[in-house]
Amino acid sequence: MPYVVAALIILAVVCLLNLLLTYGIIRRLRSQSGGHHDPAEDLMLPVDAVVPEFTARTTTGGTVSRSTVSGGVIAFFSPGCGACEVQLPRFVDLARTLAGDEDRPVLAVLHGGEEETREHLAALTSVTDVVVEQPDGPIGTAFDVSGYPTFALIDADGKITASSFAVNRLPLPAAAASVARAE
Repeated sequence: MPYVVAALIILAVVCLLNLLLTYGIIRRLRSQSGGHHDPAEDLMLPVDAVVPEFTARTTTGGTVSRSTVSGGVIAFFSPGCGACEVQLPRFVDLARTLAGDEDRPVLAVLHGGEEETREHLAALTSVTDVVVEQPDGPIGTAFDVSGYPTFALIDADGKITASSFAVNRLPLPAAAASVARAE
């Protein structure tokens, strides 16, 4: 019996030392990385990257390209994505707010087939241009999208100035930002 008690005490001490060591390693890693990592950085091209040229057809038969979305907001959604369902109404409100602003075009890209994107398409068509394509389509490839939802602001030169996985994290003009932050 004394051996069992001694073994348990040694095991408890080793576990406590392991916990302290793990805590120290995590603190050091956080201090080296600045303590902040935006997951959106991994979902598409990085901020300050210039989007390659692309051309795609909208669901209404129009054509979009890098030059037509420059200066605006672009969003990528995928059916079956829980976070997309949360962000979609916020993006619709944002698109509705920016609809009259010709200097800030808005584009929604739905990655998937026509059948599976039908609900998203119905919500978006009345407020913005929409492109339905497979993830390896021209726009998804140009932006190097690897996760959903993803939102980006593009300047007049086609450079990504901000990206996020949430509409309310984009640095938008005051009126648009208040709409995106609602809810």
